[in-house]
Amino acid sequence: MRHSRARLSALTALVVAVMLALPGAQEPQRAVGTLKEGVTAVLVDVVVRDRRGQPVKDLTQADFEVLEDGVPQTIGSFTPILEGLLGSGTRAPAAAPAAPAGTAAASASTPAIVPGPGVTAIVFHGLSPEGRKRAVESAQTYLGQKEEMSNFVGIFGIDLSLVPLVPFTRNGYAVRQALNRMATGGSAGFNAPEMQQQRTNAENAASSASAAANNATAAAGAGNSGNVGTAAGDAKLAQMEASMVSGFQAMERNQSGYIATDALIAIVRTLGRVPGRKSVVLFSEGLEIPTDVARLFSGVMDAANRANVSIYTIDAAGLRAQSEQQKVRDLVVGAGGASEGGYSADGGGGSYTRGILEANENALRDPTTLLRQLALETGGQAFNNTNNLKPAFERVDSDLHNYYMVGYTPINTAFDGKFRAIQVKVKRSGLTIAARKGYFAVRNPGTSPVNEWETPALGALEQKPVPNAFPVRAGALLFPERGRPGLVPVVVEVKTEPLTFQPDKDGKTYTSDFTVLVRFLDGNKQVARKVSEHYQIRGDIAQIDRAKQGEVVFYRESELPAGVYSMETVVHDAPSGKSSVRFATVEVPRTEDNKLRMSSLVLVRRGENVPEKDRRADNPLLVNGVALSPNLGDPVSKASKEATFYFAMYPGKEGSGPNVVIELLQNGKPVAQLPMPVPPADANGRIQQLGRLPLDQLSPGTYELRAIAKQGDQQIARSTMLRIVE
Repeated sequence: MRHSRARLSALTALVVAVMLALPGAQEPQRAVGTLKEGVTAVLVDVVVRDRRGQPVKDLTQADFEVLEDGVPQTIGSFTPILEGLLGSGTRAPAAAPAAPAGTAAASASTPAIVPGPGVTAIVFHGLSPEGRKRAVESAQTYLGQKEEMSNFVGIFGIDLSLVPLVPFTRNGYAVRQALNRMATGGSAGFNAPEMQQQRTNAENAASSASAAANNATAAAGAGNSGNVGTAAGDAKLAQMEASMVSGFQAMERNQSGYIATDALIAIVRTLGRVPGRKSVVLFSEGLEIPTDVARLFSGVMDAANRANVSIYTIDAAGLRAQSEQQKVRDLVVGAGGASEGGYSADGGGGSYTRGILEANENALRDPTTLLRQLALETGGQAFNNTNNLKPAFERVDSDLHNYYMVGYTPINTAFDGKFRAIQVKVKRSGLTIAARKGYFAVRNPGTSPVNEWETPALGALEQKPVPNAFPVRAGALLFPERGRPGLVPVVVEVKTEPLTFQPDKDGKTYTSDFTVLVRFLDGNKQVARKVSEHYQIRGDIAQIDRAKQGEVVFYRESELPAGVYSMETVVHDAPSGKSSVRFATVEVPRTEDNKLRMSSLVLVRRGENVPEKDRRADNPLLVNGVALSPNLGDPVSKASKEATFYFAMYPGKEGSGPNVVIELLQNGKPVAQLPMPVPPADANGRIQQLGRLPLDQLSPGTYELRAIAKQGDQQIARSTMLRIVE
C-alpha cells in the first residue's frame, strides 16, 4: 500500500503540473505564511464582508490588527486588491514584501490594485450520480456560454484516481466539454452505482452474519464442539464472514482517504505556482478520513495556506431530508439491540467488532464536518444543506477579486516547527473576516506539504548545536535503474532503547510516538525531496521491555535529478522532545542509457526471504527473492567468517558485457585483488552482483572494499569502508 500511494502521489502531481499553462505564470512565489531563510515576512490575504455578505472595499491599514499566538504584530505591508476601483496596476502582486520590523508602516492610503483574471480549480470528489448531476449543472449555469471566460478554470475529478479533465484555461468551449464529460462519465468509482450496491450488499451480509452468529451461539449451549455443521461452528463461520466484510470496508475507506488527500495536495501545489489568491471549489458529499489517513489531512490545509489557496467546499448532496445524526443514531441503536449490548475487540462474542466500531466512529461525524474544517482553515467557505449552489460560485468569484493582502514580520523568530495561530481583526464592528488560521514555523519547507508530526523534527534542524540525543545511522544509496536513473534508496536505523515507551493509564498497554524524517537540499538550499514516517506504537505492557530492545529500520526510495545534495536526517521522540540529527552529502551522477552505469557498493547486514506474492520487481535491494539490509557502518566480527557485499551494474548497449575486479585496500595499499564472474543482464537490463569476502586471513582493522567495472573504454569504481573486529 505504501509504495502504491507513493507512485499515485508522484503521478497525480506530475499530471496536474504539466497541465498548468497560464499566461503570466511566474516561478513559485514565496511560500506565503511560512518562514524561510532570509525572509521573515508573513503574508495573509483577508476577505472582509458586511452584514449583507457584500465585500467591504474602503478599509485602510489602520483598520486592521494582526495577532500571532495572541501577540499583536506590526503590519509592514498593506495591499488592497479590489474589483471596480482604479489603482496603479492591473494585476494582483505576486507577493508584497513586508517591511522589516521597526520600520515605518505602509501608508494607509495605499492605492488599490485592480485584480486580473482569477484562477479556480473545480474539483468533483466521489459523487453519486445525483450529486454529480447537481454539481455539474450548477457549474455549467455559473460559467455560462461565453467563448472566453473572465477567470482561468481547470476541471478535475477525484474518485479511484485523480483525473484532470481540462487544463487551466479561459476557453469556455473547452471547459463546457470537460463538464459534459464529467456529467456523462461512466467510470467506476467509490460512489458509482455498482460500488454503492456492493457496499449495501456487504453491509447486509455483515448484519446477517452477526445475527446468525448471535443466534447460533445462543442455540449451541455449553459443551458444543464448535465443529462446522454445529451451531457453534456456524457461529464462528458467521463471525469470520462479518470480520472479513468489515475489514474490506476499512481498507476501502483508507484507500479513498489516501486518494482524496494526495489529489488535493497535488492540485494545491500546482496552484501555488501562480501569484496572488487562488481558489479550489470542491464538490463532495463528504470527506471520510479514517484514523490511518487523519494525520495527512492537516498537510492538505498546510499546503493550501502556504500556496495562498482558499478551498470552498460544496455539499453536492444538496438539501438533506433526514438528519445524518438521526441516521447514525438509528444504526447504533439497531446494531446494539441485535447484539444485546455485546462488544468485542477480537471479533468474538458480539456483533460489534473493532472494524465495525471504527466505521461507526467515522459515521458519528456528519459527512460535511471535514468539508467545513477544510474551508474554515484555508480562508474559504463551506456551503451545505441547500439545492441552490449558485451563491457558492458567486462568493468564490467575489473573494478572488476583493481582498486585502496584509504582511507582517513575526516578533517570534524561532523556527521551532510549532504552529503559529494567526488572528486578523478589523476595528469596524459588524464585519465578518475570512483568513487562514496560521502556519508552521518551519524554515525552508519546500513544496511538499508539512504534516503536523514533521514540524518538531524540522524544528530540531534549527537548534544550535543540532541535537544528538541518541544513536542514529543513516545512509543514501545510488541505483541508476532503467527509467529511474536518479533512484536514491534511503535507509535510517535507530535503536528503540533510548526512545520513550510510556505505560498507558489503563495499566495494560504502552505507547510510543516518534518520527523519522529525511530531506535533500539542492545547491540553492531548496528542498528537493522530503520523506518521513510517523510511528505510533501500542502494545501489551508485558512486552514493553522487549519493545525497548528492538530496532526501527526506515526505508524509502527517492528520485533526484543529477546534482549534489545535502541530506538531513532527523529522528524525533515526541514524549521527551529529544531528537538526533545527521548530515551527509549525496552526489547523483549524470547517466546515459547507452553507457555503463553502476550502483553503490553495499555491505550486507542481513537478508530476509520475501514471499513471492510480496516481491516487487523494481526493488533495488531484492536479490533472488531475498531482501538485503545494508550495513550502515557497524563493524564486522571475524567470527562471522565472511563479509557479504552487493552492487548492481547496468551495461551499455554497445560492445560485450562488463568485467569486474574486486580490490581490498588498507591505508591506501592493495591487500588483495581478484576478478568476479559476471552473469548476463536480467530482463530489466540489470546485473546483480552478490559476493562474499573471507575474513579468516584478515587482521582486525579498517579496510576499503572497492568494485571496479569496465566495459569498452568505460570504467566505474565504487567503494565502501569495512571495519573488522575480533
